[in-house]
Amino acid sequence: MSDFIFTPALAITQIAFVVPDAIEAARAHSRRYGSGPFWAVEHYPLHVHRYRGKDSVIDVTSVYGQWGNITAEFVQQHDDQPSAYRDLVKQGESRIHHFAMFVDDLDKRIAQYEAEGCEAALYGETFPNGLGRYAIMDTSKQLGVMTELYEEEGTRPFYAHLKKSAEGFDGTDPIRRMQFTDI
Repeated sequence: MSDFIFTPALAITQIAFVVPDAIEAARAHSRRYGSGPFWAVEHYPLHVHRYRGKDSVIDVTSVYGQWGNITAEFVQQHDDQPSAYRDLVKQGESRIHHFAMFVDDLDKRIAQYEAEGCEAALYGETFPNGLGRYAIMDTSKQLGVMTELYEEEGTRPFYAHLKKSAEGFDGTDPIRRMQFTDI
């Protein structure tokens, strides 16, 4: 822990679960906890996806919804390619996978985590030109879950959309479909 730099607590923005059926898990979560509405982004392509430093492709559906002050995400990986998700959750199983938070400088934070022995299990860019950058750091040996770090630009509007859509949500139509480009 030689060059560890303490930083003040970062607010958790999201709790993510890897599940066999993301849409059904979100529907059950909405019924049980009053969360939502949930927005399903099915089989979405990423502009950049790297698994442990190597370019790769996986087939994923994610469903996002507001759950009080945070977002709940349900991830369904449709294939069995090596991934940050499969590192912790076998196909057909369900569990909490990661917590997510916004960070001030993504590259600096990735380097800090890696210096502490927590590799970037996933690095992604949702949009061209480096927008919507994020990394899932493998903190599973220390914490039992991974940690997702978001860059503000390209991602914050999506979270604003989730909060806005939750205003007055009464449980009707809990699952809605979208693409990241819809925001």
